[in-house]
Amino acid sequence: MRFRWVWLFVIMLLLAGCQSSYWVLEKDRLDEVTDIKIYVNDLQMHDDVKGYQVFTISEGKKMVVVSLGSSEKDKKLEVLDVKFTPKETIVTVKRKYASKANETNPYILIGLDKIEGDLIVQDESRDRFEETDYQQ
Repeated sequence: MRFRWVWLFVIMLLLAGCQSSYWVLEKDRLDEVTDIKIYVNDLQMHDDVKGYQVFTISEGKKMVVVSLGSSEKDKKLEVLDVKFTPKETIVTVKRKYASKANETNPYILIGLDKIEGDLIVQDESRDRFEETDYQQ
């Protein structure tokens, strides 16, 4: 009987370690994050801005906004993977065709529980996005 409890505890620890430490914020929830909403509105007015910007949100968590610029307004982004190592956090996104372009400057909102070391934002071909110079 004791062995079962130990086994159950080990499984619980493994499952806790498998939890995702990132999420994608739905765009209809932008009202919850005022600074990011202002930035996203600016992206739509300045459609040449392409790259990423990091924001600190509640409880020290981070929000990474990645934008493609108007040259790719027929695309949308999805997260392929997020990897954490002691030296870097690597966010990999994929460009996908959007059946209807509803944004002048397509973007995605990626929440991270933490950023370990340097942040690298890249696409599926490992082409890196540069951090934008947005100032609030």
